[in-house]
Amino acid sequence: MSEVLNTKYKWWIRDILELSILLAVIAFMAVIYLPRMIWDEEEAIQAQSHFYMEHVYDVLGYYQKLTGERTTDGQWAVKVVNAARDSLTADSTFLGKQDIHLGDKVAKIEMFPAYGTVYDTSFGFLKTRKDTVQDTIMTVVNFNLDESRYDTSFVRKDMMKPYLEDTTFVGISDTTYSSHVEVVSYYDGFTPDMEMLSCPLTQKPYIIELTEEDYRVASPIKGNYSERRFLVFAFKAKSHGKIEDGEKSWARF
Repeated sequence: MSEVLNTKYKWWIRDILELSILLAVIAFMAVIYLPRMIWDEEEAIQAQSHFYMEHVYDVLGYYQKLTGERTTDGQWAVKVVNAARDSLTADSTFLGKQDIHLGDKVAKIEMFPAYGTVYDTSFGFLKTRKDTVQDTIMTVVNFNLDESRYDTSFVRKDMMKPYLEDTTFVGISDTTYSSHVEVVSYYDGFTPDMEMLSCPLTQKPYIIELTEEDYRVASPIKGNYSERRFLVFAFKAKSHGKIEDGEKSWARF
């Protein structure tokens, strides 16, 4: 009987040891990976906050260029800047002094021709793509007066005009087709919205102030910010910095 109890006891001890080892491995993995997850989250939110502040600053700058005045009302600036782009898209002649009606308010702006381009490049992600281009190659025949003979040139169809207008042009003897791959750069644009006016961590609006000649856009976080994560860990953050007179505080380091 005692032998049976001893055998059961040994099995029980072994199960406890195996469970303890498993729990220890899980705890070890948690201590290694959970803090890294929290740090990644802290870095991602900080990067998003910097992205928001950069584009809020850009919106305020374009508002000043369009209206000739400055404002600390971020929502109004976003509305005017976006409405100006929409108006120019709808009507390419929407230039010079114009009125934009937004609800019961009117924004008086001076639209400049390059606004569409600067808007799209400022509020867009630069990307590249590969396009396959079909080429039409013309065999152009010209008469060489100096040597009294016919010369042939291989010219792309879209570059034919100078050859056709040349007085020595005789004709086109052949046409061939080929293709090549071009790397094209373009901007994947987005529209600034009201969400960008607030810190993605605290949801509090960024602090917008007028400086002597420009703007100051600052993080609303004061002191240390902390949130509990996974019971024993904490998400921590400090101020995400500021942009003042075009200078980014996080770009100093």
